Amino acid sequence: MKKNRETEQLPLSTDEGEILARLSERVEKAIVTIQELRRERDILRARLTDVETRIKDHGDATERVTSLEQDCSRFKAERDEIRNRIETMLANLEALDSAAE
Repeated sequence: MKKNRETEQLPLSTDEGEILARLSERVEKAIVTIQELRRERDILRARLTDVETRIKDHGDATERVTSLEQDCSRFKAERDEIRNRIETMLANLEALDSAAE
């Protein structure tokens, strides 16, 4: 048979009532603190995800810049080679013109 809790409770003395009231107040403060900490944790997790995404994007951009710098260096070298070939061909043409005269 189940006992009824209300009928079994003994009346509390004033000191016990104060102790329970203070305990209840502390529990409520702890609950509020825990809720605030959970909200802060969620905010920080979202910020962390954002920062991680930015770091990844930055890394991707850095790789892209490095690739573009390599391409630019290669194109400059090719341009210099083409310039040298054209200058050589022009010098040969000028030599032919000078020899023909």
